[in-house]
Amino acid sequence: MWMYVVKRVMAFIPTVFIVVTVIFFLTRVVPGDPAWVLVGHQLATEEKVAEVRRELGLDKPILTQYLIWLPRAIQGDFGSSIFFKQPVIQVISERFPVTLSLAGLSLLVTIVVGVPLGIISAWKHNTKVDHFSTIFSVLGISMPSFWLGFLLVMVFSVNFGWFPTSGYRPLSLGFVPWISHLVLPVISLSMAEMALLTRMTRSSMLEVLGKEYIVTARAKGLSEGMVVYKHAFKNALVTVVTVVGLIFALSLGGSVLIENVFAIPGLGRLMVSAAIRRDYPIVEGGMIYFTGIALFVNLLVDISYTLINPKLTYEK
Repeated sequence: MWMYVVKRVMAFIPTVFIVVTVIFFLTRVVPGDPAWVLVGHQLATEEKVAEVRRELGLDKPILTQYLIWLPRAIQGDFGSSIFFKQPVIQVISERFPVTLSLAGLSLLVTIVVGVPLGIISAWKHNTKVDHFSTIFSVLGISMPSFWLGFLLVMVFSVNFGWFPTSGYRPLSLGFVPWISHLVLPVISLSMAEMALLTRMTRSSMLEVLGKEYIVTARAKGLSEGMVVYKHAFKNALVTVVTVVGLIFALSLGGSVLIENVFAIPGLGRLMVSAAIRRDYPIVEGGMIYFTGIALFVNLLVDISYTLINPKLTYEK
């Protein structure tokens, strides 16, 4: 197992290197110049813009910039933000807990709702419960998260006044302010995730419930709850865990729209503003951050397979 983990971690290196290289060159190739944004179009002159580009090191050829930047990036130094005038790591670290709160709560709601609904839907196949689950899944997957967010704000914030329309409060200011600002964003973000997890859990459970050992377990007189939970769900859990890991990794990146709809100062909103301002260091550091988390979550999912089913092993 440990050899497998070491090999996977070593495999992260070329993946991160490719991502770093692609992001670096893409940020330089797309139209736009941070020097013009910094100076301001009304006050911009060719001399002033050239001076700012020289201060930022953007006057050098792209390949030269890359060869200067890469050794520092390998050491974890992505430079300083052009607009925040702070180290990239510091700016991202301040915003990441906000995004993690949103994605973590969204994942919790997704698991609490999606897994039981998928199990019951498969257990009560072709009943009203199953039909309701199917309709819920189709609607959840089809509904754009940002549109749902606007709808929830209009209904529960503007009309009823139950929740704040936007903003974020850290947990240090109290649980109620923290959770009240996250209820609507979490629902908006988790709706499609719940639909996906429900469908995948239902599909996996239906496949397992059709196996011969399930028929044998029922023939032995085991209770239906024992058959569904101990024999069916445990064998379908590998698929469920895979989907949960994928959902969590995607929710960190997918929170970009939700954070902008609800004006949440998270990492997703930071990335959008950085892209608009051509803040290259923030864009590069943020993408590497997202890539590293996705790789780490994928590794945890692979390791969890051996805990769920001891018969699975990565040893030769």
